[in-house]
Amino acid sequence: MLKLYDSERNTAKVNKTLYSEGIKHLLKVEPCFEKIISKEEIDFFRRPEGFAGILYLVIEQQVSVQAANTIKNKVKTLMHDVSADRFLELSIKHLRGAGLSGPKISYLQGIAKEEKNGNLNYGEIVDMTDEEARSYLCKFKGIGKWTADCYLMASLDRPDIWPENDIGLQEGVRRLKDLKTRPTVEDMTSIARKWRPFRSVAANIIWADYD
Repeated sequence: MLKLYDSERNTAKVNKTLYSEGIKHLLKVEPCFEKIISKEEIDFFRRPEGFAGILYLVIEQQVSVQAANTIKNKVKTLMHDVSADRFLELSIKHLRGAGLSGPKISYLQGIAKEEKNGNLNYGEIVDMTDEEARSYLCKFKGIGKWTADCYLMASLDRPDIWPENDIGLQEGVRRLKDLKTRPTVEDMTSIARKWRPFRSVAANIIWADYD
């Protein structure tokens, strides 16, 4: 029996029905998933909605999980209340001391200001299609496709998101499919096509096995 639990326990609950349906679909169309879903627990990728979710995802860009967690904990300690307003009150010195790079500080300050001036409205994203939401988020400097996709998956619980440019996911797919080399972005798109409409479920299962 697969047991699901939420790695960010203060965020939205994992949709267990969705993931159960997804697993059934994936096993039907891709039997090799059977070899990696035998774990009793899978730590699903969850992040809060709004600025907090974007903050954590920007911190996680292009760094190890361990490094990201260390920086996130230090930044959260500085902020107490994680919000755009509170982030803008922090000095660059304190943010650098927490481990944030100069470019990421600049990106996050810009994103926080965009929310504060009304140009970035997280509430509006909820009613957008995946493609509309992705395009909307990517308008803001510091938010690329990976960050937008992960926000849709981990913060909004969208069921069919596939961050094909994620290195860990690429390596996980290589192992799942017994490939000799890591698949390209184009390969990742092609391989996962038949996993629709549950590619978010596939990504979480593959990440859990890879970790």
